[in-house]
Amino acid sequence: MYKKSLLSSMATAAIVLFNIQFNVHAESLEVSGEKKEVKDATYETLHALKGGQITGKHLTVKAPYYYDTYAVTAEGANSMIELLDNTIIENKDNEINLGLEAKDGATIKMIGGSIITFNTGASFTNSKSKENTLENVLITNAKDDLETTSGIVTKNSNLTLKDVTAHAFKALEADDHSQITISGGEFNATLDGISAKQGSIIDINNNAKITSSLSSGLHANGPKSKITMTGGTVKGGTTLGTLRAENGGHIDVTDVVITSVDYGTGAFVENEGSVIELHGTTIKDVSTGIEAHEGSTVKMTGGSITASIIGAQYTESNSDKNKLEDVVISSLKDDETPSSGVDVIKKSKLSLKNVTITQVNQGINALDHSQVTVSGGSVCASTTGASATSYSTITLKDNVKITQAYHGIDSSDHSQVTVSRGSVSASTTGAFAASYSTITLKDKVAITQVDQGINALDHSQVTVSGGSISASTVGMSAESGSIIDIKDEAHITSSNGGGLYASDLQSKITMMGGTVNAKEAALYTANGGHVDVTNVSATGKIGGLQLASVLSTVLNESYDPKNYQNTEINLTNTKIHVDNGTGILIATFSDNTIKNITNLSIGTANLINSEIHADVLLGNGTWGDKDFLESINAKTIPIGSFTLNADHSILEGRANIAKERNVHFDLKNGTQWFLKNSTQEKDDNGKLLDIAQRSRSDVSVLDLNDSSLIFQEPTEDHYHTLHIGSGKPETKAVYNATGDAQISFNTWWSDGKPIAEQKTDQLLINGDVSGTTNVLVNLKGNTTQQKTSNVEKNIRGLSLIQVSGTAEESSFKLAHGYTTINGSPDKYMLRAYGPNSSQGKADIKQNLFDEKNENFWDFRLQPEFLNSNPESGSNTGGSGSHPEENVHAPVAQMASYLVMPNALFYSGLTDMAEQNALLANIRTSLIDKGQEKQNGFFLHTYGSTGTFSSESAPRQYGYSGADLHYAALQGGVNFATLEGHNTTTRFGLLGTYGQLSFTPKDMQDAGKNTVDKWSLTAYGTIQYDNGFYLDTLLSYGFLKGEITNAVIGTTAKLKNAKMLNISTTVGKQFATGMQGVTFEPQAQVAYQHLAFDTILDADNLTIDMNNPHQWMIRVGGRLTKSITAENNRPMSFYGKVNLIKTFGDDQALHIDKDYKLDAMGAAIEGGLGISAQLSTNLSLHGDVSYQQKLQKTGISGASFSGGIRYQF
Repeated sequence: MYKKSLLSSMATAAIVLFNIQFNVHAESLEVSGEKKEVKDATYETLHALKGGQITGKHLTVKAPYYYDTYAVTAEGANSMIELLDNTIIENKDNEINLGLEAKDGATIKMIGGSIITFNTGASFTNSKSKENTLENVLITNAKDDLETTSGIVTKNSNLTLKDVTAHAFKALEADDHSQITISGGEFNATLDGISAKQGSIIDINNNAKITSSLSSGLHANGPKSKITMTGGTVKGGTTLGTLRAENGGHIDVTDVVITSVDYGTGAFVENEGSVIELHGTTIKDVSTGIEAHEGSTVKMTGGSITASIIGAQYTESNSDKNKLEDVVISSLKDDETPSSGVDVIKKSKLSLKNVTITQVNQGINALDHSQVTVSGGSVCASTTGASATSYSTITLKDNVKITQAYHGIDSSDHSQVTVSRGSVSASTTGAFAASYSTITLKDKVAITQVDQGINALDHSQVTVSGGSISASTVGMSAESGSIIDIKDEAHITSSNGGGLYASDLQSKITMMGGTVNAKEAALYTANGGHVDVTNVSATGKIGGLQLASVLSTVLNESYDPKNYQNTEINLTNTKIHVDNGTGILIATFSDNTIKNITNLSIGTANLINSEIHADVLLGNGTWGDKDFLESINAKTIPIGSFTLNADHSILEGRANIAKERNVHFDLKNGTQWFLKNSTQEKDDNGKLLDIAQRSRSDVSVLDLNDSSLIFQEPTEDHYHTLHIGSGKPETKAVYNATGDAQISFNTWWSDGKPIAEQKTDQLLINGDVSGTTNVLVNLKGNTTQQKTSNVEKNIRGLSLIQVSGTAEESSFKLAHGYTTINGSPDKYMLRAYGPNSSQGKADIKQNLFDEKNENFWDFRLQPEFLNSNPESGSNTGGSGSHPEENVHAPVAQMASYLVMPNALFYSGLTDMAEQNALLANIRTSLIDKGQEKQNGFFLHTYGSTGTFSSESAPRQYGYSGADLHYAALQGGVNFATLEGHNTTTRFGLLGTYGQLSFTPKDMQDAGKNTVDKWSLTAYGTIQYDNGFYLDTLLSYGFLKGEITNAVIGTTAKLKNAKMLNISTTVGKQFATGMQGVTFEPQAQVAYQHLAFDTILDADNLTIDMNNPHQWMIRVGGRLTKSITAENNRPMSFYGKVNLIKTFGDDQALHIDKDYKLDAMGAAIEGGLGISAQLSTNLSLHGDVSYQQKLQKTGISGASFSGGIRYQF
């Protein structure tokens, strides 16, 4: 502005020139070709030409107003005018038209002073002198009202301005490749404050102040036209920009404050090649901060934009150099919200780095084929954080933060938004895609505090890689043909709604890895939607899976119910937990009751290696918005079909279906369904349902292929019942078993109680049955001790399974052919009563179906007695003794436990017999005493086979005895021989490995049992010269083996079992009257002890063998014939007879009670043997014997042995 104080101080020094009206004229000064210095003078004009130079100090120049020439003119090369000390160019009576001019190579310097004109203050034309300078000069008109047409005008000239004040219609115009340097000063204009055109360059610094009331403060127009400004302020008054660059012009400002009169535009650039660069610039008090058009470029680094409408707008600006970096964009005032932070429109491009956008309605908008890249920074917007529309693209990376938006991210009309890392929080939707658009979230993007995490509509696609979503209603939803792909361990949480929701045909959500946690349904599909999840852990408070059909009475192609048959939820390696809710919810809704709809499919759930754990596995209903359903007059209709396919999966909970619904379960490849009573299921009033309802399950059709149903333990004293054939099955064969199909029941034993009082899980099949199912029973209670003969067999025991349609006697059978109760070896059988059954028909009074029909099948668990009929599977025993009337038949391996102690004692006696024979062979060696070797090594093998018979076992346990087989390999060394006065004493060690096998006889399903035995035996023998001898043996061994039956195979393993044998034998050799014949009477006392750990059996038996033991006494003799063969090799033959008696009565093993063991009793033994000396060091021996029991209980059998002895 005009400074009146400066004018008044200058006026005192002015020399007043009279105007033309008074005919008084001041002198004009013209210098040509010479130099002239003047001071303190007043001139009408100053003119230097032809190299003339004028230096004036404190001059006053008062040209008449009508002059059309400049008051001060320097023209021509080397011409120069230098005005110093506050020269004043002014005519107070009549304003001067033109101030000063330098042209055609001349130079003007003006230091201090003022130029008061109404047309042009200063003009430089074709003046390239670098000395052209205006310093501390005021340029204005007399009224200082911006009426001066041009303050400073340059054409093809150079000029330096320092602290110049120019007030004019146009303050400074640089034209035709001019170069102007401005330091400080003030430029106030009506139109452009400072403008550069035609390749002119202007450099402004030192906090210049530039103002335009109606136009641009800085204006660069034309190629290579450039304005550079550092520091200061620029204020404009137009929507075309306080800074304006066009037609290739360039503006570059640093640390400048840009404002606008009446909320104009801060920076405006248009046309190809035009550029505005802003560094640390503050743009405020504007409606739009930045506008770029038609291929132009705006780059802003640092600084801030405060705008009332738009922070930055790029329209048809496809420059790759468009950039905002470290910029803060916000509203003008706290209570005003601009419409947009950044708008990028019509094929424009923009890069944002660490930009902060706050207090805006829409954060970043890309429209009409535009591209935006955002790196770092944050967006706080009330409507949309980042929006791409009409084939546009937005890329956000490096932790961009979007907060407080309605939609965090919006992509519509074939557009694409990509977010790498970063976070989004929004009041409604974190990411919204519509109309064939795409959103990609990768590198762990976090979406929080949203109503809906991700919503994809109208054939759009969303890809999520890692990260987390925390929503209140829906974590992710895909509708109207849209696709969402989730991978890399994403975590989805819905605090008050569903996790994943896919609705309508071709809509699909795929998730690989990660978690889903929802208050309502974790996974939800409707009307043809698909959800596929793999390696996911999901939880829901109300539901795990939700499948629904919402129908309209307006049945056309869009609403054809048959189109909904593709609704699917597919789980692979996934776990669903709904501890207090329903694993799978199915529902059909319509705005009216639709009748006569066939083949309506609610959907299909497919599980592969997955798990669903819930209070209720399958239920009717939905967690959806009831208010919405009511608003469209939608009602629940109990129709439609649902299929559950489970492959190698786990299901938990009861199943509940509507009466008109068809529910098909197909369980295969090791799938397990754990049926249990609900503990949480409530009615519409929130009250817990009656236990009778909570302990029932229903399905229409069940296919069980290599899979199992497992009834879990009863609750509230109620067992569970599964009804198959409920609803509206489409086939008569409602239960189909293939492969290893199994069903496990819980049962409290009772025998012959009324059907209503029986406590057991039950399977009721209202239809036909195919295939065979193995039944397992967890049988508890007290075993039946007595066979009740006056009760009809078809009501004995418990009814487990009933079939109203076609079945076979073998349709259901116990997995092992039998079961046991409470750790007892008593055997229970499953018998089938029904049409054409060998057991007879079922009792109509036992029928549990609503429609009573005597031609039903009743599969009943019943006790087995030893004297049951042949069809029962029991045997009468093979000993000739009849079973006792009320004896319960035991499991097959029970006979093995009873036989095992005697079998092991038998093997121990065989070992001791062979060891005694070895010592006898050593004594009968015919080597002369003086030549006898002191030590020897020996190795031999032996075996025995026998039959154990029992008098009481057939009556008490159903078996008659056992076949015994034992084979062993024994090696040893005689490591010391001591010669006494009349005695020879030997000591040695023997190592034995033996294998014992025994098989109970006449016991159905008995198996062959094997025991491996490793033992070490120390022996000592003393022989007197008179033929008397004493042999002692001490043996300790370890046992390891298996107990089996023919049904299960191995039922138990022997571990840490041990055996101790101690024996003492005395005898004396007597010579007979026959040559080479001796007789040896003998007596032996032996003790055997077995030690067992508790044995755990596959039939839930716990066997305490009570560590059995026995004593044995043997009395007999041996007759030996010795001969000499060729080469003087001695050879001997012998025969033996022994009487054996064992003592081990009143011993028993304990299972649920004591079971008495048989003693081996007495036997007589006879045998033959041979011993031959093959060389001085080597001898052979062999033995064969037979043992015969002397009473009905005992062991009869043969043994044999052979070996070598090496002496050294």
